[in-house]
Amino acid sequence: MAETTDMIEVTINKDVLVIGCGAQGLESAEAVAAKGYKVVLVDDGDVPAPASADIEVMANTTVESLAGMTGDFRTCLANGSGRSDRTFGAIVVAPKYGLAPLNEAYGLALDDKVVSMTQMEALLGDAAFKKTLGQGEGKTIAFVSGFGQEGDPAATSRVLEAALTVQKLGNARAYIYANNVKVGARGLERLFTLGRNEGVVCFKPLEKPAIEQGDTLKIVINDPVVREDVALEPDYIVVEEEVVVGRANLDLAETLRIDTDLDGFIPSNNVHRFPANSNREGIFVASTLEDAPNVALRVADLLASGVKSVAANAAVVDETKCTICLTCYRCCPHGAIFWENGIAAISPVACQGCGICASECPMDAIQIGDFTDDALKADIEGAVASVSGTPSIVAFCCQNSALEAGEAAKAFDTELPQGFRMIQVPCAGKVDVEFIMKAFVEGADGVMVAACHEGNCKAERGSTFAKWRVEEIRKRLETIGLSKDRLIFTTIASNMAEEFSMKVRMFAEKL
Repeated sequence: MAETTDMIEVTINKDVLVIGCGAQGLESAEAVAAKGYKVVLVDDGDVPAPASADIEVMANTTVESLAGMTGDFRTCLANGSGRSDRTFGAIVVAPKYGLAPLNEAYGLALDDKVVSMTQMEALLGDAAFKKTLGQGEGKTIAFVSGFGQEGDPAATSRVLEAALTVQKLGNARAYIYANNVKVGARGLERLFTLGRNEGVVCFKPLEKPAIEQGDTLKIVINDPVVREDVALEPDYIVVEEEVVVGRANLDLAETLRIDTDLDGFIPSNNVHRFPANSNREGIFVASTLEDAPNVALRVADLLASGVKSVAANAAVVDETKCTICLTCYRCCPHGAIFWENGIAAISPVACQGCGICASECPMDAIQIGDFTDDALKADIEGAVASVSGTPSIVAFCCQNSALEAGEAAKAFDTELPQGFRMIQVPCAGKVDVEFIMKAFVEGADGVMVAACHEGNCKAERGSTFAKWRVEEIRKRLETIGLSKDRLIFTTIASNMAEEFSMKVRMFAEKL
């Protein structure tokens, strides 16, 4: 059971660092400045002049190092003039990615007639080229997209914008060959409708188009509507592009200690990170222009007037037990741990109370304020003692997912075994060996650790730590004469009450 939490007020720096001066970086800087905060905008290249006088610009500058915590990020900014140490309360990352044409996926070589999306956008910015496209009988331009990679709204937007521009040039004609037209972003459905009304033709063949490249170009598809081959000899073919993560983005993520997804994109592919969060409180991500307002709101919510009310005991270190082994520092998914007066210290602003550090600490030197070890042990004793039927099952349920699913299952009168009891934990990563073995010692017939699905864990790696521990304990159970099947690990989402009930019933039947 969660204990009462005392609150304290912490003074935090109100300056904001924005890294990256692409469109989303500039927009975010302006939005944050409009909230009344001083902004420093840095970029490793040139920086356009911002509209707001509250934005300080540092061109050709990189973030060489980062120390400190949320509300007190201490950075070293380096450029040709030297290095300067600056402190910020929050950081906004506006990542810049490269683009690579996927012509080889279509068996094509780039030339003056087969061009990348970037090249065509540049050509459509040239008045003379646009005039040539629309003269006489006009030129035909074919856009191919979504067959070299899975499409996305950003790629769709570029294709639709370019096709609409072409179609408006007198007699020019635009054709789109798309595996899937992703219009799930603001304004894309309207843009698609505008293009169709202007005469843009969109094919969605079931297979990649067959394209011939020679003196003339030829595209052949089997149209699923008319059920026959349809051929086109366009004047230009525009091939899609993939987004490429540069070394600079990876280095920046490492410097800031923020997670990327498997392809290196920032932030990680976690539902709790969208639309503007990273795994570290106070470091926000503006991946698109649409993220800028969200970033500004998150910054204002964090910094407010420079004073933040936080839990005094979100995580507390016992200085008599800490041996500075660095375990907590390495495993904290939120970068909330630093060193102070020779022992580990945990920032009350940055800590999100997941409890992974407490469970991984070999000296039991860390306690989570709302979920101390003593409180959880008492919960275990109470849960087992309250059971009247058999089998007796103790389920450690993450409060962000499985607990909500379990509560919903009870509220909807979904069938659950009579001997089933749930214990609330801040994250499955807080469930350590001692708690699981305590449940067995108290008399539980079975123990379940219910965590978040992959990519849905608020603590990013809490489910991973919990799964490792369960696997290790299952091996130990066999050595002491207990069936390993008395302990299971499972994942569940907060809206899966029926599946939660089903998993518990199946577990009870095996016991």
